Amino acid sequence: MSVGGELSLWHPLLADWLIWMHHECPKIALRAEVDTPTRLLDRVQDGSLDLAVLYNPPQRPDLIAELLVEEKLIMVTTTPDRVMNPERYVYVDWGPAFAANHHAAYPSLSNPPVSISLGPLALTYILTVGGCGYFRKGTARPFLADGRLHRVDGAPEFSHSAYALYTDRSDQDLINRVRNGLRIIAARNDRPGLSDGIGSRPRTIADCDRCDG
Repeated sequence: MSVGGELSLWHPLLADWLIWMHHECPKIALRAEVDTPTRLLDRVQDGSLDLAVLYNPPQRPDLIAELLVEEKLIMVTTTPDRVMNPERYVYVDWGPAFAANHHAAYPSLSNPPVSISLGPLALTYILTVGGCGYFRKGTARPFLADGRLHRVDGAPEFSHSAYALYTDRSDQDLINRVRNGLRIIAARNDRPGLSDGIGSRPRTIADCDRCDG
């Protein structure tokens, strides 16, 4: 089973899914790959990849898109005044859909002082030196709770949902096992870093007896 994902989805969602597969479907050989969204879509469509996990993928003929995580991007800041400072703004590249929405909402931020293409790197940056930017609500939640981050007042939210993409030409039994694991992990994976219980069997497993066959 060959599964690909864009870089920002491998930690933690797909990393946790690999561990789930190790425990629940040990007889399935896996090949995990990281690539750009366009190349991942092309490879699922031409059959060289069985399944891909992407944020907000465009529609393509013959590709089935299944929602895994309905997520939002929110603007947060390290300063408690909850105001966005353009001079300390960090633009995080969350893909074409976000770029279009961001430009419509903030045309004056078309040339930000810092641009970073990876969310975890951008988060580490602003937590260390200060600043503001857009991050996944689930990732920001613990930092909002402990006061290291604050929601920016009046800033819009943007959709940033993750989908599994595959074709009906694939081995549907294998696809269903993979989808089952992805749904389980996505349902409990809303924190930065690998989820609790890593290295142990998940407490809620559906159809796990079929995965050993």
